[in-house]
Amino acid sequence: MKTEIPPKAFGSVALNHILESAVVLNWDALACGSTNCLVKIEYHIGSDGALEYLRLWARAREYWSLICNCSIHRGWSNGPCFSNGYHSHRLGRLLQSIMLNQNQFRHDHGPNSNGTLEIGPPTVEDATCATARVNEAFQRPA
Repeated sequence: MKTEIPPKAFGSVALNHILESAVVLNWDALACGSTNCLVKIEYHIGSDGALEYLRLWARAREYWSLICNCSIHRGWSNGPCFSNGYHSHRLGRLLQSIMLNQNQFRHDHGPNSNGTLEIGPPTVEDATCATARVNEAFQRPA
């Protein structure tokens, strides 16, 4: 069973940017205090052009560790599913909002394609931009 998503619209915020913003705003919960940590987002665009699922990974040393899986398919999960000791209620809610309101975000991927982002430690400016993007995307006052 698949959750119905409204038809794709072209919002002012790119999907890559809103996903990056979600990570930046929750960096402390993901990076475990490491200054050389990387977070990778892998996602899949389905045959209908909609975001089907995403995975977040963290690399603090030599290997990648799964942070969470997130899917819009009710049979696959009930929102983000965290792994390996990671958990962030705030990140989970934001990822779920992005998935369920994805028609607000534009992307340039074709059907049945994958996307990947790698995010390093954010600066203060990155956090400010991320806050502005999330506020714009979900029409919250700054």
